[in-house]
Amino acid sequence: MNAILVPVDFSETSDNALLYAVNLANYLSSNLVLFHVNVIPIYNNEYGTVTYSEKESVEATLNLLNQKAALLKKDNVLIGNVDCHVEVGDLKSQMIHYINNNNIDMVVMGITGHSTKLGKVLFGSNAVSISRESNIPVFIIPQNCSFKKINNIAYASEYDVHITEQTGLIQIKYIASIFGANLSVLHVIPDNHLLNELDSATDLFVEQKLEKINHKTFILSEDRASTALLDFIKAHDMDVIVLEQKKHSFLHNLVYPSTTKEVAFLSPIPVLTIHS
Repeated sequence: MNAILVPVDFSETSDNALLYAVNLANYLSSNLVLFHVNVIPIYNNEYGTVTYSEKESVEATLNLLNQKAALLKKDNVLIGNVDCHVEVGDLKSQMIHYINNNNIDMVVMGITGHSTKLGKVLFGSNAVSISRESNIPVFIIPQNCSFKKINNIAYASEYDVHITEQTGLIQIKYIASIFGANLSVLHVIPDNHLLNELDSATDLFVEQKLEKINHKTFILSEDRASTALLDFIKAHDMDVIVLEQKKHSFLHNLVYPSTTKEVAFLSPIPVLTIHS
């Protein structure tokens, strides 16, 4: 794995995610990119002047990032290069642009769990929305979660009719192999749902694809997928849960809740999103 991108805003949540990323980089011998986005400069309408200099602000932030990078390199000899990058504008758009135009393999970023809707909007919207739009895996790290070696992975597998055309199984096999981890495949079905011929055929396909990976398959009966997944990881010794991001219509997104959002805000372990 070549490079891990870590957005840094100098908060406790961000610093905790950075520490997790450093440990990942140590394990994978990866490079790190510390990425910060400054807000667009504020203009004073009365005098027609900018409240602060964009150039000075970028230089000051870059200096702070370089100080962090120097400390990280000093204390972690196994990681590769630690590069620093500062942009101005909107965090999500700047990150997606950087990911699409640079050789980045993974994003690691923090999330703050809040019970209120306002808290979710303020502290979690970036992590969830970036995970939806990023074409590479995104690790979402809970506020108080510390790194430990990834030995057990929970993988939420949606058995839809297009599974044979998607890359999710290939990606999860690779992820499990680089960590040498055990895999728990979680398939959530609604209460009182009877498995049909298509379900059985899909299950057989998944088992054949994962036959060389140390795994177990669990059928979870629950109308709300996020509830089933959260109950499972809280009852089992999992180190990370992997969710597949699927593109849906605007109407679908309005009607159905986002499983990723619901799990990300409440999960006690890191959430890793992939695109199939």
